[in-house]
Amino acid sequence: MVSLPRLASRALPRLITKAKIKPALRFSAQLLSELTPGLRMSPRYRRNRILPENMGAGFIGAEIASWWALSPSLLPRPWWVTAANLAVLQAVGHAMATGIHSVLPSTKLTFSKNATHIAVGAVTTTATIVGVVRHRAQIRLIGAKNSGPQDTIAGMGVGILGYGALLIAGEFTQHSINNVKRIIERIFPAWLSFIVAVTVITLSTLTLADRVVLRRMLHNAAIQAEHLNRVVFPGTEQPWEPERSGSPWSYEHWDAVGSQGRAVLSGGPRKDDIIAVTKSSPLDTHEPIRIFVGMVPGRSLTNQVDLIIREMHRTGALRRDYIVLNNSTGTGWITDWSAHTFEFLNRGNCVTISMQYSFLPSALSWYKDNDGPINAARMLLDAVLQELAKLPAGSRPKLFLAGESLGAYGLAEVWGDVEKLLGTADGVLLSGTPRFSESMNALRARRDAGSSERLPVLAGGRHIRFAGAPEHLDMATTWEFPRMIIAQHASDPIVWWDAQLFLKRPGWLKYPDRDHQDVFPRLRWVPFVTGWQVALDLLTSTAAPGGHGHNYHEEFIDYWAALLDLEVTPELRHSIAYWIRSNHIKR
Repeated sequence: MVSLPRLASRALPRLITKAKIKPALRFSAQLLSELTPGLRMSPRYRRNRILPENMGAGFIGAEIASWWALSPSLLPRPWWVTAANLAVLQAVGHAMATGIHSVLPSTKLTFSKNATHIAVGAVTTTATIVGVVRHRAQIRLIGAKNSGPQDTIAGMGVGILGYGALLIAGEFTQHSINNVKRIIERIFPAWLSFIVAVTVITLSTLTLADRVVLRRMLHNAAIQAEHLNRVVFPGTEQPWEPERSGSPWSYEHWDAVGSQGRAVLSGGPRKDDIIAVTKSSPLDTHEPIRIFVGMVPGRSLTNQVDLIIREMHRTGALRRDYIVLNNSTGTGWITDWSAHTFEFLNRGNCVTISMQYSFLPSALSWYKDNDGPINAARMLLDAVLQELAKLPAGSRPKLFLAGESLGAYGLAEVWGDVEKLLGTADGVLLSGTPRFSESMNALRARRDAGSSERLPVLAGGRHIRFAGAPEHLDMATTWEFPRMIIAQHASDPIVWWDAQLFLKRPGWLKYPDRDHQDVFPRLRWVPFVTGWQVALDLLTSTAAPGGHGHNYHEEFIDYWAALLDLEVTPELRHSIAYWIRSNHIKR
């Protein structure tokens, strides 16, 4: 029996030689004429019209789809996202309308009438104006840079061209299926030939995408990631404080910590900075300890954890009052806003510990090894807990856990239950936890009746509190220790997107007014549309201003103050935020 891939390999060469390129080119020319009515195509193309009769239905469907394409999502869209959004949704609308037109003959009576086109065009014009107005409102809502309506219009223009390109690609695919079908009809009955032809073309396309596109992309990404891991970001230099890994006194070499590790160890406040910002006494202020271990060839996670424990003993970490384990993202990145704030508020009497477990950015790191951040967090936490258990109960440092994005995912999944983290730590701060965290989703599902998925309330907020902004921490009930804060912006697509969003209305779209202060208040779920639009929001989530999207910035000052049970004056808050912004290492 001949396998489908082998059959495809035999059929494709014949397909290439027998493909009807000329009709496809005429189709493209006429399609361009339809999409841009102002263009004058040659008389020959007008005489030999080859556009299918149901193409008019497809154009109407595409135009209706554009109404939804211009509707708001979680974040404002730059022009290129508007283009991608419009192109794909118009192509989907075209396909659906064409299918309906083919199945329901009665619809053929309506699509050719000028009145229909005029009515749809009028609605499209209105939808465009409303879309531009709402886009500007979204920009003001999060304080983003005002891109102006011209960017939206430009995105729409490029999107229409993209829609045309997708239709042309669809026409070439149809020709390919027809040609394969004619070849296969020699083996299979006519009714089965079409199914087999579609299967052959689909498998061939997927195989080509996997072996040529996806694998090459991952290979190139891995090479690029290893190169970036060797980069020294501007403003980073080897630390000379014995309290830091990578220093001349450290067991960890400066060259081994990677580019993100160098940024962690080079940056952050020193004792003099803490004194200047907090106005604390030199006698009550310490040089912060920062421990970071990189990922190098031949070094396992076990070796990394062992090296961290050696660094803890070398630096005297167990004699400090506070320890925070910062679970990093794939490349070893941890947010400055969290790490720096922790040191300022504790007057340097603290230890920050982290390590690298991948070269790849978060998305690719999770794709290749979704257990990587979990294993790193579990092994590091177990080792530190064993060291703390050796100390007398009254002289142990307080242990805190922190992670953002993939780092938060790793911590959330350590024990399979987020609440169990409170049994091992004195405080937990998770921000921007991805939607694929099953433990976090299970925690939200256990929320108190009447609370929303955007801002769940668990046991009245006794130990765990969700927050889209610092004011969400305020509740009528007493907040007992140990405390956990789960920060999740209403506009963060990484927190809310999953594949089910294409087909199922999510619970997070049901919320009271206080939950959605940084997103457009009248978001509606539409099958496929919402899933696609929020997926596009993922691409711009880190470009949003601080406090929105996937950027958790100044609110960390309030969150750490709450976990540490400290009062922070507006003046101190401003001074800490100003120092962090002024001393940020771009990476």
